[in-house]
Amino acid sequence: MLFKKDGNFKNSVYNTIIKKKDKKSMKKRHLIWLITLLAATLLLCLACTGNNAAANPEQSSGTGDTIDNRLVESDEISIVTPEPDLHREELDAILKRATMLDGVTINGVSVGGMTLEEARNAVAPSVDAKKQALSVTVTLGDASETFSSETVSVTDNFNEVLSEAFNLVREDNGFEAVSAEVENIRANGRDFPVTVAFEENALRSAVDVFADANETKPIDAAVGYNKEENKIDFTPDVTGRVVDRDALVEALQNANAGDTVEAPAVETPAAVTLADVEKQYVLRSSYTTSYKKSIKNRKYNIYKGAGMITGTILHPGDTFSANGTLGVRNKANGWKVATAYVAGAHEKQYGGGVCQLSSTLYNAAVLADMEIVDRRNHSMPVDYVSKGRDATINSIGNIIDFKFKNSSKSDIIIISYVDNTDYSKAGKLTMEIWGIPISEDSNGEYDEIRIPDPVKTKTLKPSGDVEYRVDETKPAGYKETLVKNQNGSVWESKKEYYLNGVLVKTENLATSTYKAFKAVYIVGPDATPAPTASATAAVTPSPSSGPSDPDPTPTPHSDPDPTPTPHSDPDPTSPSDGGGDD
Repeated sequence: MLFKKDGNFKNSVYNTIIKKKDKKSMKKRHLIWLITLLAATLLLCLACTGNNAAANPEQSSGTGDTIDNRLVESDEISIVTPEPDLHREELDAILKRATMLDGVTINGVSVGGMTLEEARNAVAPSVDAKKQALSVTVTLGDASETFSSETVSVTDNFNEVLSEAFNLVREDNGFEAVSAEVENIRANGRDFPVTVAFEENALRSAVDVFADANETKPIDAAVGYNKEENKIDFTPDVTGRVVDRDALVEALQNANAGDTVEAPAVETPAAVTLADVEKQYVLRSSYTTSYKKSIKNRKYNIYKGAGMITGTILHPGDTFSANGTLGVRNKANGWKVATAYVAGAHEKQYGGGVCQLSSTLYNAAVLADMEIVDRRNHSMPVDYVSKGRDATINSIGNIIDFKFKNSSKSDIIIISYVDNTDYSKAGKLTMEIWGIPISEDSNGEYDEIRIPDPVKTKTLKPSGDVEYRVDETKPAGYKETLVKNQNGSVWESKKEYYLNGVLVKTENLATSTYKAFKAVYIVGPDATPAPTASATAAVTPSPSSGPSDPDPTPTPHSDPDPTPTPHSDPDPTSPSDGGGDD
């Protein structure tokens, strides 16, 4: 029935649609109902006639007015009268409407009864506002950056949502179901939110910029020289942090305005850790010599030279040169005048004392199992190392040099220092060589180098007569010993290889020859016996004392507490260095 018992329309939708029908439409419906009723009456009459014929077969057998028995096989005939589609027009009006249904909202804006374009215009401001409000903060550790519509293009699904809302309830599921859904939407509402998101290509570009600025690549641990503290300095490894850019793009596309997103990152450890480096750089050798009785200028030269050598890093195959590191020893380069050896005599020269640097480093280099490239002993033995264990360099012209090669598989670092930050009070010089353990270079064959006391193999006697050099500036009877009459000698040194304290092999290290010198005297003009013709050359006076001492601020050494095997040298009463040796 179209109406309820109380005479009202069945529902508000019916009421709205039927009110629009005019009387002509109602008459047309009545005519249809009348025709249907007449058809049903006719069929009923035919059925009755058939039943009568079946009850009187004889009467019907001879006539042509009887009904075919095939039509009346059963005692009853059901006549179904099709119900007229009373709601077709109402249903079509719903399904084919040109407006949004009542109760529909898009992005929170009511659009019921609006056309598609009306709804677009009504909702557009809210979509624009939503796009402007899109702002997401990305963090990575201590770094953060805001991604917003001001820096990244923003897209929306507004058109898709409009179409979806407009096409709501367009499928013919029958008048009852359709009208029920329409009523539910009207009563309870149906919202279609518009989604805004960052445009993918623009977002990827912004993510790349953020990642490049904030992600870190792994950094291997390293070893270096700390100049301020004069020691080995280890730089710890840094774990890399690489942003997963695809994952970050996806997270930002799914984020809501005001969200904070932690950038997904993958940590990549360094290939070389601090523990690895600390194992690879150990104290391979240390050697200490004494100069506590030296004059102040000589102490300064040793202090100055130690500061120039310390921190030297040699890569595998690199060669250290003492002259190359210390440079020319002269006044202009800041060196002081001190005693040096020249042809068996003592002479004052700029840089006197530097041979103690080269000799101390020579011993450290041998103990560190370095390859000795160039080494020469002094013309006379020195008293800060044993005979056969010294290495001279030449202060004038840098003709004589001390060189050694880094024969290790890894870098080495030379650390040199004196025992007091006030160079005038210092009296010990130490040379250290740091690198991988000796056992790694020897593939486990040996792990320690020792130098036993060198052995004297020959004594050399001076040849020729005593030499007298006449100095006309001296008074009558004057006599000065320039060179003492002294024997020379030859010394052989060895290099011993140990493994776990056990001697595994011995090799020759060096042969050192110290010259024999005949006596040389400086005499006045009346000296007897008469000097030989060769001994009458004028004597060049020794230079005056060197320049005044500067007041440097020495760099203290932070001692790693090695256990060196220092040379036990005698206490010299005066410096006897080979800084100017030939």
